[in-house]
Amino acid sequence: MNSVPDGRPGSSVVIVGTGVAGITGAETLRANGFDGSITVFGEEPHLPYRRTALSKGILDGDVSDAKITLRPPGYWDERGIRIVPSVRVTGVDAASRTVELADGSVVGYDALVLATGGTARHLPGAPSDLLSLRTRHDIDRARARIDSGPVVIVGGGLIGLEIAAAVASSEQRAGPTGQITVLEAAGSLLSRVVPDTVAEAVATLHRDRGVQIVTDARITAADAGEVTLSDGTRVTGTVIGAIGMQPDTALADAAGLRVSPAGIVVDEALRTSTPGIYAAGDVAARPHPLTGEPMRAEQWLTATEHGKLVAMTIAADLGLATGPSTPIPRVPLAWSMQYSSNIQMVGWPAMANRFDMDVDASTGSGTCADGFAATVRCFDDDRLVGAVCMGRGGAGRALRTEIEDTLEPVGAAG
Repeated sequence: MNSVPDGRPGSSVVIVGTGVAGITGAETLRANGFDGSITVFGEEPHLPYRRTALSKGILDGDVSDAKITLRPPGYWDERGIRIVPSVRVTGVDAASRTVELADGSVVGYDALVLATGGTARHLPGAPSDLLSLRTRHDIDRARARIDSGPVVIVGGGLIGLEIAAAVASSEQRAGPTGQITVLEAAGSLLSRVVPDTVAEAVATLHRDRGVQIVTDARITAADAGEVTLSDGTRVTGTVIGAIGMQPDTALADAAGLRVSPAGIVVDEALRTSTPGIYAAGDVAARPHPLTGEPMRAEQWLTATEHGKLVAMTIAADLGLATGPSTPIPRVPLAWSMQYSSNIQMVGWPAMANRFDMDVDASTGSGTCADGFAATVRCFDDDRLVGAVCMGRGGAGRALRTEIEDTLEPVGAAG
């Protein structure tokens, strides 16, 4: 069992990563009776902030400290949570329960949480400075490069489409503007998570705003100002990569933790293979409730819930008398606002082999896409494994609960 010393005064929790998973873990621990030290190390120079604001507000959004910082500066001091920005953790010694920092100093821990997130995937052969959106530094670079000229977004997933919607809606680009183009390697947008009917409605939503959608786009070369496709077509403009993330498992690898292509392998409670070390957020590969295989989930809501869960687990392992007890869902839920349309993805739609669609294209006003509302229930044979909702903001959580209720209790399988 992954255990740590008793939760005596003076126990120490170290968290690597200032994303929402690590920060929520720190807050939840303190709120539920942990009175030892909590230190959160982050490589960025900023206090913890909402990363979801980056793609949604790439041009017109307010990304100032006052707007997107998760908590006011004094909040952390009041709760005895030490946030240490601009510091890189370079190593973990599991035997001595210490972490080493870039300046050579060593910090001890009783429980260590790796909430290291990930880095943006880069197009093969593309320059390392190709624009992407993972940090506030990235949005500063993007705003400096995007003007009224054309923009080329590589990737037709949620982040790429949110960027397209934000750029197309920008008041800074009012009047004559350059073409916005989304290049997607698959045959449709969001191909891994939505059925064709919804994918086409999303594509129409963007085309109606002047965004060009190119599917089956095979990229042979790319740089900061141009993408070349396999048929020789050259698409020019400020190029932004949005092809997903690579989990940052470097510390875990070096420390000898079990790691898979999905991320740092953890159990249901987010314990790693090494006692005293936990992982949470985008980097954590928790067992898939249906297959048992390590599975990473990259949603904001999941990261928040991971923070609560890792705090619950540490509290139990430290032997605290009280601790958080709210059940943590195992079914992922992601959502996106594109223009005025709410899109939600629940569970694992890509596992489905049949769909039950409740579609209404007559609601709302304007184009078909503006008035498109749908709930798509996704089945693997007779089992509900996912759902996609568009234009029905209240449906996602109810469907999440419905899927959650069908899962076997933790530890029941096998």
